[in-house]
Amino acid sequence: MKKIFVIALLIFISNTVLNAETIKPKKTPLKKLSKQLGNGELIKINSYQTSDYKGIMEGWYKESPIIVDALITYPKGEGPFPLLLIVHSSGGADEFTANWLEFMRDQQKPLLDMGIATMYLDNFSARGAKHTYTDQSKASIWSTYIDVFMALEYLSKDPKINIKKVGVSGYSRGGNLSIMAAEKRLRDILVSKDLYFAASQPRSAECGITGMFRNPTPVKETKIWYVHGLAEDYTLPGPCVDIMEKMQAKGADIRIDLREGWYHLFTGNYEPEIEKRTQYFWKCPNFYTEDDGNPNKEFIDLIIKNTKIKNLDEFNELSRKNPRKAFKTMFKGLKKENCIGKGVTEGGNHGKTFMPEYLAFWKENLLN
Repeated sequence: MKKIFVIALLIFISNTVLNAETIKPKKTPLKKLSKQLGNGELIKINSYQTSDYKGIMEGWYKESPIIVDALITYPKGEGPFPLLLIVHSSGGADEFTANWLEFMRDQQKPLLDMGIATMYLDNFSARGAKHTYTDQSKASIWSTYIDVFMALEYLSKDPKINIKKVGVSGYSRGGNLSIMAAEKRLRDILVSKDLYFAASQPRSAECGITGMFRNPTPVKETKIWYVHGLAEDYTLPGPCVDIMEKMQAKGADIRIDLREGWYHLFTGNYEPEIEKRTQYFWKCPNFYTEDDGNPNKEFIDLIIKNTKIKNLDEFNELSRKNPRKAFKTMFKGLKKENCIGKGVTEGGNHGKTFMPEYLAFWKENLLN
């Protein structure tokens, strides 16, 4: 009887922590990645859930803890070593193991040979998602921003890592994570103010519909090299260029690099092709986070028009009680607006030509 009570109590606590929404984690692909690479230690990182920045600003995220997976590999020697945090896109951590995206794995050996440790971060498996490119509501992008800073905090306690020389890189959703890793407001709330990423290399991010800060506040210690293809029909470059220029105006060290004729996922080892199932959002109204932590009025008005949400206060309350449901509600509003399209161009076979520039960036900013 006592055992039954304890089990029931644990189930109750688990469901309460997840705000009454049970999450069924999926098996992380990082185990397969470790076998492919022939190295690495699987680790767990404490993180949190939120639907938007308001949940971070108000501290609601602490009510929804979660544990995410990562794979860390150290170079030969005693350290402390610099480290590159590698994050995935909406394709999920399966991208790290995919035959069509060898770039994700091919970068590791030269990084290790240079003396740079690597960490591959899985944002989705613990949240019960394999990928989100056919339904972006499966995992809140703001929750994954938290993951990046929780990984930085984890590394700050690792004596083998030089915490002043940690970089972050990813494309698409991973590009968003790499940009927001240099956002001072997030850093100051989530981790110690003396922590920062030394460098960031985002590619092909989506900055128009993901709630990026309208007025970004950069961590000036983070050097950013932003790359985006001008042939994009998935995540258009304009909104991200606007964000980058705003960050530059506030003192951020950013190089904006726009490549003529390059599409999304340009490091994929295949020629450009149409991915019919992938959602794009550039026809939707812009979604920005204002200085008060709320979504812009135009976006909230869209949610009120197309869902059962009656006002901003009601949306914020849902964000606190059930961040996953709040995030899904936002996408429900967009779907009813009929602004989400499908079918984008991906690929490019530029991985091998891009790699030398990529490695040179890390050599310059993590080893010097």
